[in-house]
Amino acid sequence: MTELSLFQQNLIFLDAALPGVASLARRSTDTITQPVLDETGRAIDIDIGGARLYNQNAIDFARAQVESWRKSPMRVVVGCPEPDSLSDPCTKALSTELAACAGDSLLPMPPVEQAGMLVVIGVGLGLHVPKLLEKIKPRHVVLIEPMEEFLVHSLHALDWRALSDHCTAQNASLDVIVQLDPRAAQNELDELMTRFGASAVDGAYAYVHYQTDTTIAITRAFHELVGMKSIMQGYYSDEKLMIENTVSNVDTHEFWMIDGAYQAPHDLAAFIIGSGPSLDRSIEAIRAWKGHAVVFCAGSALQTLLSAGIKPDFQIEKENNETTEARIAHIFERSGGDNETFGVDLMASVSVKAGVTRLFDDKFLFHREFLSSSRMFGDAHDPVVGTGPFSANTAMALATTLGFRKVYLFGCDCGSVDPAAHHANDTVYNTREGHAQGHNDMPIQVPGNFGGPAWTNSYYLWSRWVFETVISSAEVTAFNCSDGVAIPGTLPVHPEDLEIPGAGLDKAKVVRAIKNAGRHFNAGQYMATQDAEGRLRVWHEFALEMRAFLDDVLPAAEHLHDFEAALTEFLNRCDEEYGGVVVPLSGSARGMPPVAGYYINRAADADAHARMMGIFRDVFRTHIENILDDATGLLERIAADHTGANELRAAG
Repeated sequence: MTELSLFQQNLIFLDAALPGVASLARRSTDTITQPVLDETGRAIDIDIGGARLYNQNAIDFARAQVESWRKSPMRVVVGCPEPDSLSDPCTKALSTELAACAGDSLLPMPPVEQAGMLVVIGVGLGLHVPKLLEKIKPRHVVLIEPMEEFLVHSLHALDWRALSDHCTAQNASLDVIVQLDPRAAQNELDELMTRFGASAVDGAYAYVHYQTDTTIAITRAFHELVGMKSIMQGYYSDEKLMIENTVSNVDTHEFWMIDGAYQAPHDLAAFIIGSGPSLDRSIEAIRAWKGHAVVFCAGSALQTLLSAGIKPDFQIEKENNETTEARIAHIFERSGGDNETFGVDLMASVSVKAGVTRLFDDKFLFHREFLSSSRMFGDAHDPVVGTGPFSANTAMALATTLGFRKVYLFGCDCGSVDPAAHHANDTVYNTREGHAQGHNDMPIQVPGNFGGPAWTNSYYLWSRWVFETVISSAEVTAFNCSDGVAIPGTLPVHPEDLEIPGAGLDKAKVVRAIKNAGRHFNAGQYMATQDAEGRLRVWHEFALEMRAFLDDVLPAAEHLHDFEAALTEFLNRCDEEYGGVVVPLSGSARGMPPVAGYYINRAADADAHARMMGIFRDVFRTHIENILDDATGLLERIAADHTGANELRAAG
């Protein structure tokens, strides 16, 4: 019997283990590059046409490269979750207690056996991967290869079954991403990291096998993703506030509800006005051309425009907190005069504070994606997608939803060309003493929109990614007039060079069209369309399951990553079964393990690890039980306050 070649053995194994890789190998029969085989039929290099990838035996190359990497490995080190920097009372209390327990005994970074991930960018022939795993033990191994052909050639060199068996023996998962597009690779990696859990990020290893523009971009995208994953998204006290604000707004105000389903595209232009430093240099261009476009003003940029005598067509707000309410009040004191409102229409998340909505004329409200208020009390209304992290992103998402496909960005800097400048001069950040300064530290250098460098941080990179995603998915023609970070998919235009052909717009006609496309509600009508009593019943069912989880799973948790995996599986299942009622609790529950992971993954010894796990179990239980009790009271009050609305809804 003829012995199967390594390529054939790999193909048979991968058909079952990694069918996507096997399928790729079967269809890649006509390749530009070729494996260089030795006398045994194994690949030792890759001929890339006029040159070779390694220029030596791949085994020797892999050995030398891995040895060099081990001397200074690329690792992700998460910053200490200082209690004062945490907004969620749950994570704040957890961090406080774990910090007190740990004292000064923590290791500087997680030891190799606590590494959550190994991300290998560039597979080539793959011989470096087993060598990497000889001395590190990640829980998850991710291989990213931009070149499909290289991955196919690896079947001639790497024993994929042996690699898989090694990962299984170490209780590690093995995933492969094949993407030439760095953003597509980032999206697939994002899905994997969500599955792994946020605590897997701390101490993760990254290894770049070969340098090309693509592998460099994928490496940068990985670090951007790490920064975004480290940003906590949602917690109970914030979700509770959004639910309360939502009910208050719809009970108090007449409004039009904007549905998140995309409206038919049209050729009208939209200005998206952010409050980045470059807005100051764009004022005259905005003044000159505002009649040719619908002006969507985002957040704190309102102060800059009003100070310049420019009234936007719509003010965009999304945040639900007292800081936003104080900012709006500050702007009104400076620019409102003797009027009762700004004389500007508002487009806002239904969850904003009542002190925001009352200062505007016509109110256009919308539901934001993923929020508890949207999931619980947004029946029959699609949420608007792409509204975070900043109000400028919200403005872009709303314009796109309303059919605008020609968009001009002003002050949407996503950072700054001057690392010392964070907002336009005439904004609340510079005129109101004690106003929260936001995300002013910008340590990351990236390409600027008009050439040269710009500086940014994880939050602004998240904002850039959302801009890029919305522009691409909606096929928007976007002109970036902001002197800040370059946004892929936009065309740089200096404000002074701006020209918009055609006649000015009939703004009143535009507003009428938006009203006609929305659904009108008088004050107090909206909740009659929502099932508050039904939400309460479903909440009680979920709360019973959550308490059972606390009784059955939490006490047995010895390792944080195992508990996080069980928690993620449980909450994901409950979300599918019970829907939006899971959201208020979910953020805080999911947010506690990664905060605990910073301390527990750095435990000096087994005893310290056990003590800190005990603290985690106690704090987790206490705060989740408090949330269960508090949320029950909240939903009972809402159901009781809208009994008449529920009866009206039942009557049709």
